[in-house]
Amino acid sequence: MAKIFLDAQFKIDKRKQQTEAKLIQALKQKWQDGTQFNQIDIKDLCESANVSRATFYRHHEGIEDVVFVQFLIAISEFEQKIDVLNRVNFENGSITIVDMIYANLDLFKMVKWSHMQIKVQALFSGTALKILISRDYSKEAKHFISDYLGTAILNFAQRVADAKEPITKAEALRLYRLLLPSRL
Repeated sequence: MAKIFLDAQFKIDKRKQQTEAKLIQALKQKWQDGTQFNQIDIKDLCESANVSRATFYRHHEGIEDVVFVQFLIAISEFEQKIDVLNRVNFENGSITIVDMIYANLDLFKMVKWSHMQIKVQALFSGTALKILISRDYSKEAKHFISDYLGTAILNFAQRVADAKEPITKAEALRLYRLLLPSRL
């Protein structure tokens, strides 16, 4: 079977990367301070991030886009890591997914707070669908499976992130391999 590259070369120039980093840091601070997401206004966020509102509106329609862009970046990094693997299988794929979860624990914690559950789940499902493109399933089955996987992976990541007692990465990997399907 031919190798399918997942990374669609999602690129953000250096200035936009710096802007996104400032915005997510300011938003993360609001979250850590206990500010309700719907109480944050763009003017305040931009002032906290030291980013002009014109720059914000050039790249975003609303504050939730700041969270979404971070997930786009995380998914792009995940796809790049998958693409460099000689052979993708459940074992090395699950390691890559758990690594991605642990690299973005706070971001996963912010999903519910920012009311982004549906959009992030759709993003994860779309990524799963890219992987399933090469599989010999009907169109309906591909969509069903990708939707299931996107939902399951997001729920798993949020449970790991929100666990009252921290879960080690090794334990998370063991649980991931136990709870998610190993054959598709």
